[in-house]
Amino acid sequence: MTDPDEITDLVFRPRPSEDVVLSIPVDALASIREIAAERDMPPEALLRFYIGQGLRQDIARRFSERSVD
Repeated sequence: MTDPDEITDLVFRPRPSEDVVLSIPVDALASIREIAAERDMPPEALLRFYIGQGLRQDIARRFSERSVD
């Protein structure tokens, strides 16, 4: 087992990306900006977080449904 006090380095590995244009309702974008400011992060990072979280949930659900068959 690892030592809980041990310091580990978090390493980010850049992945290829592509720009996407997305229309978001003005009030939803205002809410995203408010929440991003509360979390001290740019709105773009919060959007990437939300997309990644939802994508991981959908992939996990798809995998679990496939495993049952």
